[in-house]
Amino acid sequence: MANPNGFREDELVCRKQKVNGEWSETYYPRVGGRLRLAHEGNDKLGIQTEVVRFEDSLAVVKATASTTKGVFCGFGTASAQRDARLADSLLELAETRSIARALRFSGYGVEYTSAEEVSHVITDEPEKEHPADKQTRPVLVEQSSTGEPETKPAAAKQNSGEPKATQAQIRAIRNIAFTRVGMSEYDLIVFISEFGAKDVSELSRQSASDVIQALQAQAA
Repeated sequence: MANPNGFREDELVCRKQKVNGEWSETYYPRVGGRLRLAHEGNDKLGIQTEVVRFEDSLAVVKATASTTKGVFCGFGTASAQRDARLADSLLELAETRSIARALRFSGYGVEYTSAEEVSHVITDEPEKEHPADKQTRPVLVEQSSTGEPETKPAAAKQNSGEPKATQAQIRAIRNIAFTRVGMSEYDLIVFISEFGAKDVSELSRQSASDVIQALQAQAA
């Protein structure tokens, strides 16, 4: 796959979309890729953000990028209706989108919409599951109240009774993922799936702590 405008493969998100009955691939650069290119292409780079509007269900942020080519502005919005999965981090998401747009207008991937701007749209082609690809879930053997062996899936045992992630942990995860690592919502969902959850809110308190540590290591 060719990397347009100097983006690395890990800085591009691929979305599959059906056009006229045929699946086609579209690539969207992450904000982290634009930031890298901007830092590499400017001895002095300035980015400032300003909160234009912030309510419980809507956030609007303006970003101003100062480069050797000039000063470029971009606005980013996030709403609870459109970005339901990130309702607790609307301000951070709006800021990330505004920075991505300002850098896009600065000339970094100018013809490519940012991954963060389409993170609320799930258009990927569902993967087909093949019997040969299925993995047997580990089974734990326990004793029932009658003393007879009882088998339970390991995942059920792991999640039962564990306290859920706190709101502070959820905000920290999203803040690090979006603003420091440059992930999109889709990237974060894939990332936390390795910790046995489909959404940040489904993480246990311990798993959330592990996710934060993993994200901090990646950001460093």
